[in-house]
Amino acid sequence: MKTCWTKLPAAMRVPSLAALMVAALLAAPLRGSADGAPGIERSTSLSIDGAYYLPDHEGYGVTNGGFAPITYSPLAAPPGYTLTPPDEGRSLGSSWGPAEIQVKLRHTIKVPFLTGSGPLTAGNHAAFSITGALTPVSARLELGATLTPVAFLNLYAGTMIGTGWNIGLFDGLGLNADGTGIPDPRSFPGIVITPWAGGTFQFDLAALIPGDWNHVVTVLSPRLRYSWFSGAQRGQAWMWEADEGENFNGWKLLGSYFLGYRMPLVLDTVGLLLEAERHLGYAAGLSRMAGGGWGSDFTYLTLGSVTNFALGERSSLAVLLQFQRERLYSEDSIFDAYYQTREYAGAYWDFYRVAFSYTLKL
Repeated sequence: MKTCWTKLPAAMRVPSLAALMVAALLAAPLRGSADGAPGIERSTSLSIDGAYYLPDHEGYGVTNGGFAPITYSPLAAPPGYTLTPPDEGRSLGSSWGPAEIQVKLRHTIKVPFLTGSGPLTAGNHAAFSITGALTPVSARLELGATLTPVAFLNLYAGTMIGTGWNIGLFDGLGLNADGTGIPDPRSFPGIVITPWAGGTFQFDLAALIPGDWNHVVTVLSPRLRYSWFSGAQRGQAWMWEADEGENFNGWKLLGSYFLGYRMPLVLDTVGLLLEAERHLGYAAGLSRMAGGGWGSDFTYLTLGSVTNFALGERSSLAVLLQFQRERLYSEDSIFDAYYQTREYAGAYWDFYRVAFSYTLKL
């Protein structure tokens, strides 16, 4: 979801890059046969994730369901436009797009669990990970656990704790609930805790038809996530890692769905990735689309390509080109500075971002 700070030349955006989870999964060896002698495995990896977002005018002038052109020129409210609040509007678009970057260090311990001798159970294991992540405006610590009871299923859960600070125009963490559209600029205003749980269903055609060129891969990964900011009350919006500032203490339903092909080449994976995200519970009912609100019950869809390059035994590079279905606001509210005074008028598609993830096994 794009930042609401489009009046700025650019914004330092640093979300979790959930799409790269699937790319990281595909960097692991393919399953379907015995992996060798069982034993405890430890691994440490360093990854650098980043993205560049193509700017547009947030669908202004685009019909419902249309595709927004890439536009590198800010658009101010036309004369006579009534702003809410008065004299505090925003420009649409920017002279160059927002960018994001984060560095992560992860240590993983994998323990054989419910291991059998057949192709469906030979690699069964439990894995535990600890990850430290640093961005220009935040720091996070993540703990995760994954159970693989059978080759085609992973069950996982984890939690994250983090905080943020202010660097000039960019805010890592703060309330966005005063109606101005400008989040609280204080550094370290509290902590964010985010637990999650989900499952990954994966299928590889080569498990049925063995062969180096038969790896048609399907990955389905739905998950639930709860977000909590210590400085926010129920129903108060907040910004996290310079995002659009529409987070609430509550649940979200997310999903990543991948169809791809793996090859014994440097370019070892190509495929299509679909992501979905929406609020659950009270947050989804704060401002429903059907009632002419800003659309807290909107479902974001992100669709794009994934390519993964095996750069050697210890490193890989995943690249994503993505399009997103976003909210289209009415022309008489789209320039309002605060998103909760805008009125939902439909949806549009835009060229969302170019993202990458480089991983090095240490």
